[in-house]
Amino acid sequence: MNSIGMLITHLCGSFRQWMISIMNNEVDARNRLAEFINNKNINKETLVKLVLKLESDYKTAIDNFDTSRFLEQRRIQGYKVTIMSANIRALTHLEGHIGQIVLLTRIQLGDAYKIFWTPKTPEEISARILKR
Repeated sequence: MNSIGMLITHLCGSFRQWMISIMNNEVDARNRLAEFINNKNINKETLVKLVLKLESDYKTAIDNFDTSRFLEQRRIQGYKVTIMSANIRALTHLEGHIGQIVLLTRIQLGDAYKIFWTPKTPEEISARILKR
């Protein structure tokens, strides 16, 4: 099972439903169940394209969104929410699953995983201090 791929697919579907669709007044066409299908063959290129398309669509939605609509009510997955609360919920959901992706990545890469660059030589340490 490609659990990282499944999480990315799920996040893209969820984010699109909770953010992009309601901000654009689009009919929600999400197939949530399909996000959890065991797809061993999903590859990095497909996932990157999916995320880049989501990013592009989100930027367009934000650019065209009239902020006076934030308090409009919507129904998503049976929940009655405002557009603002849906945005907050989508962002916290995204944050939680990104944490899971980071954890899975750390488990898979072990010691090779680096979240931040760390200076190792005296020159790198000096250069880092001088930049402050």
